[in-house]
Amino acid sequence: MDIKPSTMTITQLLSSRCQFSIPRFQREYSWERRNYQEFFDDMLDCLNIDANGKIFDRPYFLGTMLFIGNLEMAGQTLDVVDGQQRLTIITILFSAISDHFREIGNDKLSKRIFQYIMTEDDNGDLVRILQSKTHYPFFSYYIQDIKKEIKEEANSEEEICIQETFEYLYQRTSENSLRSSLCKLHGKSYVDNITYEDILKALRDQVLKSLVVIISTAERKDANSIFEILNAKGKRLASVDLIKNQIFSIAITTEPADFADVTWNKIKDILYSGNETVGMATFFRHYWVSKYSQSSEKKLYEKFMNEIKPANDETYKEFLKGVEKNAKYYMQIVNSSRGDYQNKKQYFWLVQSLDYLSDKFNIVQIRIILMAVFEIKDRGLISMNKFKNLVQYLEGFHFIYNAVLSRRANVVDSPYASSARKLRKCQTKEQVDKCIEELKNKLDKQYPSYNDFKNKFIHFKYSKQDTPDNMKVKYIINKMYCYFSKGKEDIFPDNGSIEHILPESSGERALNIGNLILLEIKLNNNASQANYTDKKQKYYSESNYDWVKYFIDEHISWTEEDVLVRAENMADIYYHKILERE
Repeated sequence: MDIKPSTMTITQLLSSRCQFSIPRFQREYSWERRNYQEFFDDMLDCLNIDANGKIFDRPYFLGTMLFIGNLEMAGQTLDVVDGQQRLTIITILFSAISDHFREIGNDKLSKRIFQYIMTEDDNGDLVRILQSKTHYPFFSYYIQDIKKEIKEEANSEEEICIQETFEYLYQRTSENSLRSSLCKLHGKSYVDNITYEDILKALRDQVLKSLVVIISTAERKDANSIFEILNAKGKRLASVDLIKNQIFSIAITTEPADFADVTWNKIKDILYSGNETVGMATFFRHYWVSKYSQSSEKKLYEKFMNEIKPANDETYKEFLKGVEKNAKYYMQIVNSSRGDYQNKKQYFWLVQSLDYLSDKFNIVQIRIILMAVFEIKDRGLISMNKFKNLVQYLEGFHFIYNAVLSRRANVVDSPYASSARKLRKCQTKEQVDKCIEELKNKLDKQYPSYNDFKNKFIHFKYSKQDTPDNMKVKYIINKMYCYFSKGKEDIFPDNGSIEHILPESSGERALNIGNLILLEIKLNNNASQANYTDKKQKYYSESNYDWVKYFIDEHISWTEEDVLVRAENMADIYYHKILERE
C-alpha cells in the first residue's frame, strides 16, 4: 500500500493550486447545527487576547484528510475520500468572512480570503478549489461567488443544509456576535479596544494555521480501505455511506454510462420527490430489513458485507436495481397520489388508505411490509381483492392501535420485517396467502379489545377548534358513511362535512361523536343552528347520503340523552361491522 502522509496547515493545503473533487462515493455535505457550531466555537476558543489588547491564534488539530492523487503536483485534481465536511465548512466560513470584509469597506481583504475558495489554473482562469457534482450549481453561486449576484433557490436537502450553515456562520461572524462571544471568553475590557477587522483577521488566521494530517494515495482501492479506518472525525458516517463507498469502489463500469452513479442518483431523485422527502439512511434500513435481515442502522454495513456476495460488479448492479425499484414502492407509500395509478378509479381506495397510514396516522413501520406487498402484487402473486383486504386490514389495525389508543408502534417492527422477507421469497399464490394469514395472526394477538376501543371512542369530540381528535373523528365519520352506503362507496366524499345534529353552540354534549353525522357541505351550511325538527324536514331530507336517510328514519326526535346512546352504538358498528372484529 503506497501512502504518503504529511502534516500541513490549511493555508498550505488550500494554496497548493490543486482542486479537491468530491467523488461520487462520498456522502453529501450534511453537517447538522451542532457540528458546525462546535467547529466555530472551537475556532473562537483558540483565540487569545494578551494584556496589550493583541489578539492571536493558537495551534489546533483538525484531524486527518485522505485524498486520491498527488498533492505535490500543482494543478492536479484530487478526489476527497475523507475530509469533505471540513473542507466544505471552511469554504462556507471564509465566504461569510469575505462578505463581512467587503461590508466594512475592505475589498482587499475580501478578495484575499477568497483566494482560498477560488484559484487560477495555468491559463489564468478561475477554478473552484472545492468541486462537487451534488451541490452544483447552488454552492458555486451561493458560496463560491464573491459577489453572489446570481440567486439560486435551495431545493435539495444538501442545498438547504449549505444555506443554513452559511446563514449561521454569517450571523456568528457579525461584529456584535463576535464581540459578545469574545467578551464571554476574555472579558469586555480586553475586547473593546480590538477592531472588528482585526477580529475577523484573527479568526481567518486561526483557521488557516490549523493543522491537518494529509494522507494521499494513487490507488482507489487503497483509499477505500483507509477510508473505513478513518471513519471517526467529524460527523459519523452512516452505514449507507459506507455501503455506497463499497459499491462504488467495485462497480466501476463507466461505459456506456456509469451505472452505479446514474442509479444512485436516480434513487436519490426518487426519495427527494413528492411533498415529503425521505433520507437515504431511513429508506435504506427499511428496505434492508424488508428484504434481507433484521438490523440496526449501525450494523447495516456489516450485514451488507456479509450477505451481498460475491462482491463484484454484477452482484452490486443487481442490488442497486432492487434498491431503485423499492425506492419507487417506498415513495408510492409515503407520497401516494392517484397519478401513481394513472387516475384509475379502482385504485382511489388505495391512495386514501396510504394517505391515512403514512400521513395522518404517521405509521412509519408500515413501509417495511408494504414494500414487500407491492412487490408480490407486481409479480402477480396476489389478487386485487386480497391486496385490498390486506391493506385495509392494516389500516384498521393501526387506526385503533395507534390513532385511537396511542399504543407503541414499534411493536410491529419485528412481525412486519419477518413477514416482508417471507413474502418476497414466495413463489406461489398459496404461499403468499399462508404468509399473510400468519401476519394477521401475529397482529390479532395485539389487537385492542372492544371495551378498550369503546371506552376511548365514546369520548371523542369534534369542534371548530383545531384539536388532535378532529382528524380521527373525521376519519371515523367518513368510514361510517362508507359503511352505510352498503358497499356502494369506499372513497370518502369530496362534498361531505361534519354536521353537529344538536347545534355545536348548545353545549359540551353537542361536540360528542354520537352527535355527529356526515352531510353535504351546502346542506350543512344551511342547517347551521336550526333545531332538529327543522333540520330533518328542510335539510336532512334533501341529502343523498344513505347514512342520513337511515338516521332520520330511526330518529323522530333528538335529545342530549340520545347522544351517548348513539356513540356506543357507533362504536359497536365500527368495531364489529366495519373492522369485522369478533
